[in-house]
Amino acid sequence: MTEWISDTPFDPKPARHGEPPQVVVAGQRIFAHRAERLRQLASRLPAMGEFLHFSALLCQAQHRTSLDRVSTVGFDARAWRVAVQHGVAPLTPAALLGSLDWRDDLDALLATLDELLAREGERFAAQRLLLGRLIDVSAQQRLALARRLLDHAPIPRDTRALAPLVGAALQVAWTRLARTLEPLPGRPLAGAEGRCPCCGSAPLASVVQLGRQRSRTRYLHCGLCATEWYFERARCSQCTGTAKLDYIGCEDEQGKRGLALRAECCGECGGSLKLVDREWEADAEPLAEDLASLGLDALLDAEGYARASFNPLLAFGD
Repeated sequence: MTEWISDTPFDPKPARHGEPPQVVVAGQRIFAHRAERLRQLASRLPAMGEFLHFSALLCQAQHRTSLDRVSTVGFDARAWRVAVQHGVAPLTPAALLGSLDWRDDLDALLATLDELLAREGERFAAQRLLLGRLIDVSAQQRLALARRLLDHAPIPRDTRALAPLVGAALQVAWTRLARTLEPLPGRPLAGAEGRCPCCGSAPLASVVQLGRQRSRTRYLHCGLCATEWYFERARCSQCTGTAKLDYIGCEDEQGKRGLALRAECCGECGGSLKLVDREWEADAEPLAEDLASLGLDALLDAEGYARASFNPLLAFGD
C-alpha cells in the first residue's frame, strides 16, 4: 500500500483510484449491526447468552437513540483546521465532554432501553433497577463517571454496573459527530498511528475487512466513534513493532474455532489487541466479538499481556 507523505499530523490527501480508503466513518446502521451480531453470538454461546442478549438490547437502544435524536451541537469547521494545525484529533473527548450533548443521548437511551427490557418480562428485572439508579444519579456524578471511562481509569465498585450505560451514550454522541467531519482526516502519521484520527481514542480491535474496495485490508476500529483507519497487518498498534508478535485464538477442546478473532500479542511492549477477521465470518463485528471473547482476555492476562483496547461498554475495577 502506498504511504502518503504529508507535513500535517493527519494526511488530508485522498487515496489514489483503486486503493482502499485510509479512513472510514461508521454508517447509520452500526449499532443495529452490533445488536444483530450479539443475538447471533448469544445463541452460539449459551453460557454467555444472558450477558450478550442484554448487550444486544443496549445496542438496539443505541440505534434508536442515534436515529431519533438530532444533536444540538454543530461541528465547527474552523475548530477542525485549528486542531490539524496543532496535531490534535478534532473530536477529542477532553475538549468536548463538557459541551457535547451526550447527556441528552443518555436520557433518551435509558428511556428506550427500559422500554426494551420491559418487553422481556422478569428476565432483566435487575437491570431495570440499575436503570432507575442511573436516572437518579446527579449530572455531576454522571460527568465524573464519563471522565473515568474515557481516561481508562478504574471504576469504583458502587458505580461499575452503571458505567456501560454512560459509555453507550458516549458512543452514540461521538459516532454521530464523526459523520459530520468534512473533509475526513487522513490516516495518522508516525507517532500517532494507533490513535483514532477523528477523536484520538484507542482502538477497540482491528478488523480485516471484506468488500470490493477494502478486501483483505486491515483497519483499526475506534472504541468511541467507530471510525476505522488503515493499519498494516502483523504490526503492533501500541509500539508499532513487528519482531515479537504472537497470535492466540479462541478454540474449543476439539480445536475448532469458536469466534472470528484472534489476539495479536506483542512481546516487545506486552500489549494485546483482538484481530477480527471478516474473511472467516462476514458478519463478525468488533464490539460484539470483543464482548463475546472475555474468556480470551482472562487467558491473555494470565500469559502476562495487557489489554490495549478501549471498549466503553466494559468497565474495569482496580
